[in-house]
Formats: sequence, C-alpha cells, structure tokens
Amino acid sequence: MKQTNTKQKQNLLCTKQKRNFLFSFGLVLIFSFSLGQPVRATGASFSIFPQGGTFTTGSTFEISVFVNTGGSNVNAIQVDLKFDPDKLQVITPTKGISVIGKWIFPPSFSNTKGIINLQGGFLQEGINTSEGLVTVIVFEAISPGRTEIRFLDSSQVLVGEKEGINILTSVNRGIYDIIPAPSKGPRIFSETHPDQNSWYKNNNPTFSWERIEGAEGFSYKLDDDPLGEPDNTIDTPTNFISFEEVEDGILYFHLKAKKEKIWGGTSHYKVMIDSSPPLKFQPYLEPLTLTPGNYLLVYFETTDLLSGIDHYKARLADLSDPQDVVFSAWARQESPFRLSKDRKGIFEFQVRAFDEAGNFQEGKIQIKIVNPLLILASGGIQIKGMFFPWWQVYFLAGMILLLTAFFIFSLIKRKRESLRIRLYKEIKEAEKEIEDVKEAEEKLRRLRIMEEQAGKEWRRLKERLEEETE
Repeated sequence: MKQTNTKQKQNLLCTKQKRNFLFSFGLVLIFSFSLGQPVRATGASFSIFPQGGTFTTGSTFEISVFVNTGGSNVNAIQVDLKFDPDKLQVITPTKGISVIGKWIFPPSFSNTKGIINLQGGFLQEGINTSEGLVTVIVFEAISPGRTEIRFLDSSQVLVGEKEGINILTSVNRGIYDIIPAPSKGPRIFSETHPDQNSWYKNNNPTFSWERIEGAEGFSYKLDDDPLGEPDNTIDTPTNFISFEEVEDGILYFHLKAKKEKIWGGTSHYKVMIDSSPPLKFQPYLEPLTLTPGNYLLVYFETTDLLSGIDHYKARLADLSDPQDVVFSAWARQESPFRLSKDRKGIFEFQVRAFDEAGNFQEGKIQIKIVNPLLILASGGIQIKGMFFPWWQVYFLAGMILLLTAFFIFSLIKRKRESLRIRLYKEIKEAEKEIEDVKEAEEKLRRLRIMEEQAGKEWRRLKERLEEETE
C-alpha cells in the first residue's frame, strides 16, 4: 500500500511538472507571436457575476467570470476558482463565447476537491478590455446552506514576453444561498423548533404534519442527510411524532404518505440543535495598560463549537462587605469591560457567553483594588499598569528566594574560605615560630656544649701552668 501511494504521489508530481512546463512553453509560443510592443503593468482584476443569489437544491445556475486588463495588453491569464463541493457541483466549466483566443490547457475541474482551472492566452498584441468574458460556468446546487465561490491566489493576469509580469491586483467573490426545494409531500410543522434557520437547545424535537384524507399511514426518518428518504414501511397512522435526546447538529426530518397503496413525494424539515454550552473561559486583566484613563480593562472571549457565540452579558459584584454584597444588573457587554480604579474594594466580574441556541457558559474574575497602582486579581497582580499572572509572581518569588539562598550560601562559603585561609596562615606562622624556637634551642645547646668544652680546656691549661711553675 505504501509503495502504491508513493507511486501515485510521484505520478502526480510528474503530471504537475509536465503541466507547468507545457504552460510555460505555451506562453513562450504565444508571446513569440506578439509584436513586441511595450506594455504598462497597471492593475488588472477578475470578477464574478452575479455576486449573490438564492437557488433551490437540485436546480442549476450560471456565473460569469470577467477580466479587466486595466488598460494593458494582456498576453495570458490563469483563473483558479474554489467552491464547496458539498453544496455545489460543476456541470460545465465553459459555456458560450469567450475572449480567450487559445486555451493553453483544456478547462478542467474537480467536483471532489472543489477546484476549477482555466489557462488561456491571446495571440499577436494580446487583449485590452475593461469587461472581457472569460467563461460562463454552470453549477448545480446539491445541498442547502450558504456557500461562496472565490479566486485562489494562484490566479494571474500576465503581460510581457517570456514568463510575463502578473498585474492582477483585485478580485471579488460570489456568495450564494442554497435553500431546500419546495416540499413534494405533506407540510411539516414543529412546535419545539418552529424556525428551520434558528438554533435550539431543546434536543427533544416534535413534529406534526397536515392530515391527508384517505392516507393509510406515514413513513418518516430523522438523519443528517438533507435529501434523505424514508423507507416504504408505514411507521405511524397519526400526524405527530416526537424524539428524545437526539444528537446535536443539523438534522433533517423526512416524511412521506401512502395513499391508495401508492407512496407520495417526500417532505424535508430541518432542525438545528445545540444543547452544549460554549467552551469554558477565564476573564483576564490587560497584560500591559497602554490606554489612557484611570480604569482597568477586563478582557473575555470564548468559542462555541456548533452554533457559535451570539452575545455576552456581564455584571459586577461588590464583595467589599460580605454582609452586604451588591450586584449590578446583567447587561450586554463587549470585551473589554472597564472598571474604575477609583473604587477601592473587592469586586467580582461575572460574564456569561451565550451561543445561538441560548446555552451559556459563565466566567468570573475577582479583583481587589488596594489603590490605583496596586491591583490584586484572581489571575494575578497589576502593579503600575503592568499585569503579572500569579505563576509569574510565584516564579519571580521563587527566583528571588533561590538567588537569596545562593547569595547567602556564597557569602557563607566565602567567609568559610576566608576563615580557612586565615587559620592556614596562622598555623603556618605558628609552625614557623616553633621552628625558630627549635633552632634557637639548638643554638643554645651548642653554645652550652662549647662553653663546657672551653671550661674543660681552661682547667686543663691552668693545671699545666701550675705544674710548670712548681
């Protein structure tokens, strides 16, 4: 399997390289027929017409692509369009006449990737037009919802010889609404989800439908397929059904009636259910107060994974006196919320994020205003307009303690080293003094020996002298 995928990638790369080579070669051939007149690389544009519209599922519609060369003689263009293949499918990428003199490659499209590619050139001096029709594309609307058709960044308008200069400076886009086709079966109603284009948090939808005289029964189905079909089995003889705890998302209720042993057309009813609140979030103070004014900025934001955020509501609680907590009224609020620094005390800012279905998630932050220069919050501390999260405060305090301990340890170590050196010196001096004492004692011993020897010699000489005198 890996070898097969590798070969496919290599073949795809080879194909792309060949297309690029052929495109460049085709441009060179086209430019070789030009008269070589100077060009002015002014801004060109692509546009889609119409830029909007409403179409039913199963219907087809056309869009036209125009080029405005901006007063320049254009030698070649490349149009790359992107569309949503889940909502649209291309029937044909080119219909009718076109200003393109020669297609460098046959127009191509992919209904899987949602891409249309057009590459064409103009012979001789090129083309200069303010509204040249490049192509008419026919689409089929296949599923309901809003969708867009836009130009990719790879689109180009080229002037000049050889590789050319891209003078494309602006493009527009088309936005279209695809709505379900008119019902072919019984008309469906829902008391719990009356608007098919609104989100609801109730995940227990109920449906009813008009009575059909002579109907034997009805077959229904609830799924996520906008064009789903119930089977040919009677599920209920009544005109009412309810569901419990269905999954969140966009669902479709399909219904058809059996009358005189023949099944009629199918009706479709869309329900959008979101029973989950937005993601949890925590309001926070502005990291660095750069805006003028004597107030705090409290920021808040979250997202909703299904229906999206609709609005926020906020209120402020004054907790300075636990026996008399004062709450303001809930009111719509945009981020950031401004809180005056002149109001000293303990406050709790509470904000609720509501999604399109009415679910909400609440976030809160507690703020203690000691003075305008010192603010304590549940998320950190603000000093002179600069906010520090508690983890930074703890980290800084830990670093200070660590540096202090290191300084004290280094000081003790230095003192111990100094004491050791001093003791070493004193010991050396004492040892030297001991050596000096020993040397002095040795000299004294030698002097005593010499003194004794001299005394003995004196006595011997004295005795000889006395003998000689006698």
